[in-house]
Amino acid sequence: MRRTLLALLLVMAGGGAASAQPILMEVMARHGVELPGRSFEVAFDEGRVPTVPVTAGSLATPLAMLSAGGGSDRMAAAYAFGILAGRSAKAASSTELAAAGQALLRMIAAEDRRTRVAGARVAGRVLAASPDARGGRPPVPAGMTDGLFALLNQATDLEQLAAMDALGLMRDTHAVAALTERYAFYRERGKRALAGGALEALARIGDASSVALITLVAVDPWAQGRDATALAVAFARERLLKDGSVVILQQAANDRSRRVQARGYLDELGAPIP
Repeated sequence: MRRTLLALLLVMAGGGAASAQPILMEVMARHGVELPGRSFEVAFDEGRVPTVPVTAGSLATPLAMLSAGGGSDRMAAAYAFGILAGRSAKAASSTELAAAGQALLRMIAAEDRRTRVAGARVAGRVLAASPDARGGRPPVPAGMTDGLFALLNQATDLEQLAAMDALGLMRDTHAVAALTERYAFYRERGKRALAGGALEALARIGDASSVALITLVAVDPWAQGRDATALAVAFARERLLKDGSVVILQQAANDRSRRVQARGYLDELGAPIP
Protein backbone atom coordinates (compact mmCIF):
# COMPACT_ATOMS: atom_id res chain seq x y z
CA MET A 1 0.00 0.00 0.00
CA ARG A 2 2.96 2.30 0.50
CA ARG A 3 5.24 3.68 -2.16
CA THR A 4 7.87 5.96 -0.69
CA LEU A 5 10.08 8.48 -2.41
CA LEU A 6 12.72 5.76 -2.42
CA ALA A 7 10.55 3.35 -4.38
CA LEU A 8 9.75 6.03 -6.92
CA LEU A 9 13.41 6.94 -7.36
CA LEU A 10 14.29 3.27 -7.79
CA VAL A 11 11.78 2.99 -10.63
CA MET A 12 13.27 6.06 -12.28
CA ALA A 13 16.76 4.60 -11.89
CA GLY A 14 15.74 1.31 -13.48
CA GLY A 15 15.66 -0.89 -10.38
CA GLY A 16 14.14 -3.88 -12.12
CA ALA A 17 13.16 -7.42 -11.34
CA ALA A 18 15.67 -9.78 -9.83
CA SER A 19 15.71 -13.50 -10.48
CA ALA A 20 14.67 -15.74 -7.62
CA GLN A 21 14.50 -19.43 -6.85
CA PRO A 22 11.26 -21.09 -8.02
CA ILE A 23 10.71 -22.44 -4.50
CA LEU A 24 10.59 -18.89 -3.17
CA MET A 25 7.98 -17.98 -5.77
CA GLU A 26 5.97 -21.01 -4.70
CA VAL A 27 6.03 -19.81 -1.10
CA MET A 28 4.66 -16.44 -2.17
CA ALA A 29 1.99 -18.08 -4.34
CA ARG A 30 0.87 -20.22 -1.40
CA HIS A 31 0.28 -17.02 0.56
CA GLY A 32 -1.60 -15.29 -2.24
CA VAL A 33 1.10 -12.71 -2.97
CA GLU A 34 1.20 -11.65 -6.60
CA LEU A 35 4.60 -10.84 -8.07
CA PRO A 36 4.17 -8.29 -10.89
CA GLY A 37 6.60 -9.25 -13.62
CA ARG A 38 7.88 -12.04 -11.34
CA SER A 39 9.63 -9.31 -9.32
CA PHE A 40 9.88 -9.50 -5.54
CA GLU A 41 11.16 -5.93 -5.50
CA VAL A 42 8.14 -4.55 -7.34
CA ALA A 43 5.79 -6.49 -5.06
CA PHE A 44 7.60 -4.96 -2.09
CA ASP A 45 7.38 -1.47 -3.64
CA GLU A 46 3.66 -1.83 -4.22
CA GLY A 47 2.99 -3.01 -0.69
CA ARG A 48 1.61 -6.40 -1.71
CA VAL A 49 0.45 -8.33 1.35
CA PRO A 50 -0.37 -12.01 1.96
CA THR A 51 -4.01 -12.91 1.45
CA VAL A 52 -3.42 -16.32 3.06
CA PRO A 53 -2.35 -16.10 6.74
CA VAL A 54 1.35 -16.44 7.55
CA THR A 55 1.75 -19.30 10.02
CA ALA A 56 4.59 -21.12 11.75
CA GLY A 57 7.07 -22.20 9.11
CA SER A 58 5.92 -19.73 6.46
CA LEU A 59 9.09 -17.67 6.79
CA ALA A 60 11.50 -20.60 6.87
CA THR A 61 12.39 -20.55 3.18
CA PRO A 62 12.94 -16.80 2.72
CA LEU A 63 14.81 -16.65 6.02
CA ALA A 64 17.11 -19.52 5.02
CA MET A 65 17.84 -17.90 1.65
CA LEU A 66 18.29 -14.52 3.28
CA SER A 67 20.78 -15.91 5.79
CA ALA A 68 22.77 -18.23 3.50
CA GLY A 69 22.11 -17.10 -0.06
CA GLY A 70 23.89 -14.54 -2.18
CA GLY A 71 23.42 -12.24 -5.14
CA SER A 72 19.95 -11.83 -6.62
CA ASP A 73 18.61 -14.78 -4.60
CA ARG A 74 19.48 -13.06 -1.34
CA MET A 75 17.83 -9.82 -2.44
CA ALA A 76 14.72 -11.68 -3.56
CA ALA A 77 14.61 -13.51 -0.22
CA ALA A 78 14.96 -10.22 1.66
CA TYR A 79 12.04 -8.64 -0.18
CA ALA A 80 10.00 -11.83 0.26
CA PHE A 81 10.69 -11.86 3.99
CA GLY A 82 9.68 -8.20 4.21
CA ILE A 83 6.41 -8.87 2.42
CA LEU A 84 5.48 -11.96 4.44
CA ALA A 85 6.67 -10.71 7.83
CA GLY A 86 4.89 -7.40 7.29
CA ARG A 87 5.37 -3.99 8.78
CA SER A 88 7.02 -4.23 12.19
CA ALA A 89 7.45 -7.97 11.49
CA LYS A 90 4.08 -8.71 13.01
CA ALA A 91 4.03 -12.18 11.43
CA ALA A 92 7.54 -13.14 12.58
CA SER A 93 8.59 -14.73 15.86
CA SER A 94 11.25 -13.02 17.96
CA THR A 95 13.75 -15.70 16.89
CA GLU A 96 12.97 -15.22 13.20
CA LEU A 97 13.20 -11.45 13.52
CA ALA A 98 16.56 -11.67 15.31
CA ALA A 99 17.97 -13.93 12.59
CA ALA A 100 16.61 -11.68 9.83
CA GLY A 101 18.01 -8.61 11.54
CA GLN A 102 21.52 -10.03 11.53
CA ALA A 103 21.22 -11.08 7.89
CA LEU A 104 19.95 -7.65 6.87
CA LEU A 105 22.77 -6.00 8.77
CA ARG A 106 25.25 -8.06 6.73
CA MET A 107 23.49 -6.98 3.55
CA ILE A 108 23.75 -3.31 4.52
CA ALA A 109 27.52 -3.76 4.85
CA ALA A 110 27.89 -5.78 1.62
CA GLU A 111 30.14 -4.75 -1.27
CA ASP A 112 27.29 -4.71 -3.79
CA ARG A 113 25.29 -1.46 -3.88
CA ARG A 114 21.92 -3.00 -4.73
CA THR A 115 22.35 -5.49 -1.89
CA ARG A 116 23.00 -2.64 0.54
CA VAL A 117 19.90 -0.78 -0.65
CA ALA A 118 17.71 -3.89 -0.41
CA GLY A 119 18.95 -4.66 3.09
CA ALA A 120 18.17 -1.17 4.33
CA ARG A 121 14.74 -1.07 2.72
CA VAL A 122 13.63 -4.36 4.23
CA ALA A 123 15.15 -3.50 7.60
CA GLY A 124 13.10 -0.31 7.64
CA ARG A 125 9.88 -2.22 7.07
CA VAL A 126 10.37 -5.13 9.45
CA LEU A 127 11.87 -2.96 12.20
CA ALA A 128 9.35 -0.14 11.75
CA ALA A 129 8.11 1.39 14.98
CA SER A 130 4.45 2.21 15.47
CA PRO A 131 3.46 5.84 14.78
CA ASP A 132 1.74 5.62 18.16
CA ALA A 133 4.28 5.31 20.97
CA ARG A 134 1.91 2.91 22.70
CA GLY A 135 2.26 0.52 19.78
CA GLY A 136 5.84 -0.33 20.68
CA ARG A 137 8.69 -1.21 18.36
CA PRO A 138 10.53 -4.37 17.34
CA PRO A 139 13.95 -4.84 18.94
CA VAL A 140 16.66 -3.28 16.77
CA PRO A 141 19.80 -5.42 16.36
CA ALA A 142 23.01 -4.01 17.80
CA GLY A 143 24.90 -2.16 15.11
CA MET A 144 21.86 -1.50 12.89
CA THR A 145 21.80 2.26 13.51
CA ASP A 146 25.55 2.51 12.87
CA GLY A 147 25.14 0.47 9.70
CA LEU A 148 22.43 2.78 8.42
CA PHE A 149 24.49 5.87 9.22
CA ALA A 150 27.38 4.33 7.26
CA LEU A 151 24.99 3.81 4.34
CA LEU A 152 23.83 7.41 4.65
CA ASN A 153 27.42 8.45 3.98
CA GLN A 154 27.72 6.42 0.78
CA ALA A 155 28.05 8.30 -2.50
CA THR A 156 24.87 7.35 -4.35
CA ASP A 157 21.46 8.95 -3.94
CA LEU A 158 19.72 5.57 -3.67
CA GLU A 159 21.85 4.47 -0.73
CA GLN A 160 21.30 7.74 1.09
CA LEU A 161 17.57 7.61 0.49
CA ALA A 162 17.40 3.96 1.60
CA ALA A 163 19.19 4.83 4.83
CA MET A 164 16.88 7.79 5.52
CA ASP A 165 13.82 5.68 4.77
CA ALA A 166 14.89 3.02 7.26
CA LEU A 167 15.88 5.48 9.99
CA GLY A 168 12.54 7.25 9.60
CA LEU A 169 10.49 4.06 9.75
CA MET A 170 12.43 2.90 12.80
CA ARG A 171 11.74 6.34 14.34
CA ASP A 172 15.33 6.61 15.49
CA THR A 173 15.56 9.88 17.42
CA HIS A 174 19.36 9.70 17.23
CA ALA A 175 18.99 10.47 13.51
CA VAL A 176 17.09 13.76 13.90
CA ALA A 177 20.12 16.06 13.85
CA ALA A 178 21.71 14.29 10.89
CA LEU A 179 18.46 14.26 8.91
CA THR A 180 17.88 17.96 9.58
CA GLU A 181 21.38 18.73 8.32
CA ARG A 182 20.81 16.53 5.30
CA TYR A 183 17.62 18.35 4.42
CA ALA A 184 19.46 21.70 4.39
CA PHE A 185 22.35 20.17 2.42
CA TYR A 186 20.07 18.69 -0.23
CA ARG A 187 17.99 21.86 -0.53
CA GLU A 188 21.10 23.95 -1.08
CA ARG A 189 22.27 21.63 -3.86
CA GLY A 190 18.88 21.36 -5.55
CA LYS A 191 18.39 17.67 -4.76
CA ARG A 192 14.64 17.86 -4.36
CA ALA A 193 13.87 14.15 -4.03
CA LEU A 194 16.52 13.65 -1.36
CA ALA A 195 15.41 16.72 0.56
CA GLY A 196 11.88 15.33 0.49
CA GLY A 197 13.20 11.99 1.75
CA ALA A 198 14.83 13.71 4.72
CA LEU A 199 11.56 15.49 5.55
CA GLU A 200 9.61 12.25 5.22
CA ALA A 201 11.97 10.57 7.68
CA LEU A 202 11.79 13.48 10.13
CA ALA A 203 8.00 13.41 9.96
CA ARG A 204 7.94 9.72 10.81
CA ILE A 205 10.26 10.18 13.76
CA GLY A 206 8.02 13.00 14.94
CA ASP A 207 10.48 14.69 17.28
CA ALA A 208 9.30 18.02 18.69
CA SER A 209 12.48 19.70 17.47
CA SER A 210 11.33 19.21 13.86
CA VAL A 211 8.11 21.22 14.26
CA ALA A 212 9.81 24.57 13.58
CA LEU A 213 11.37 23.26 10.36
CA ILE A 214 8.10 21.82 9.05
CA THR A 215 6.32 25.07 9.95
CA LEU A 216 8.75 26.97 7.72
CA VAL A 217 8.48 24.45 4.91
CA ALA A 218 4.68 24.67 5.02
CA VAL A 219 4.80 28.26 3.69
CA ASP A 220 7.77 27.75 1.38
CA PRO A 221 7.01 27.79 -2.38
CA TRP A 222 9.57 24.96 -2.68
CA ALA A 223 7.03 22.63 -1.10
CA GLN A 224 4.40 23.22 -3.76
CA GLY A 225 3.70 21.04 -6.77
CA ARG A 226 2.32 17.62 -7.62
CA ASP A 227 5.41 15.47 -7.38
CA ALA A 228 6.38 12.90 -4.75
CA THR A 229 8.32 15.46 -2.71
CA ALA A 230 5.34 17.82 -2.45
CA LEU A 231 3.28 14.89 -1.23
CA ALA A 232 5.95 14.06 1.36
CA VAL A 233 5.73 17.65 2.58
CA ALA A 234 1.95 17.32 2.95
CA PHE A 235 2.51 14.17 4.98
CA ALA A 236 5.06 15.94 7.18
CA ARG A 237 2.69 18.87 7.73
CA GLU A 238 -0.20 16.64 8.75
CA ARG A 239 2.00 14.42 10.92
CA LEU A 240 3.65 17.25 12.89
CA LEU A 241 1.36 20.26 12.47
CA LYS A 242 -2.05 18.62 11.97
CA ASP A 243 -2.90 21.56 9.73
CA GLY A 244 -5.47 19.90 7.51
CA SER A 245 -3.00 18.74 4.86
CA VAL A 246 -4.66 15.35 5.09
CA VAL A 247 -7.06 16.76 2.47
CA ILE A 248 -4.15 17.04 0.01
CA LEU A 249 -3.29 13.40 0.64
CA GLN A 250 -6.90 12.29 0.24
CA GLN A 251 -7.18 14.12 -3.07
CA ALA A 252 -3.93 12.56 -4.27
CA ALA A 253 -5.23 9.13 -3.26
CA ASN A 254 -7.50 9.29 -6.32
CA ASP A 255 -4.69 10.37 -8.65
CA ARG A 256 -3.38 7.36 -10.52
CA SER A 257 0.23 8.56 -10.51
CA ARG A 258 0.30 9.36 -6.79
CA ARG A 259 -2.30 7.15 -5.15
CA VAL A 260 0.03 4.44 -3.82
CA GLN A 261 2.22 6.96 -2.04
CA ALA A 262 -0.76 8.98 -0.79
CA ARG A 263 -2.66 5.96 0.48
CA GLY A 264 0.44 4.76 2.27
CA TYR A 265 0.70 8.08 4.09
CA LEU A 266 -3.00 8.05 4.97
CA ASP A 267 -2.62 4.54 6.36
CA GLU A 268 0.28 5.68 8.55
CA LEU A 269 -1.76 8.65 9.78
CA GLY A 270 -4.79 6.48 10.52
CA ALA A 271 -6.85 8.73 8.26
CA PRO A 272 -9.75 7.67 6.02
CA ILE A 273 -8.67 6.49 2.58
CA PRO A 274 -11.10 7.44 -0.20
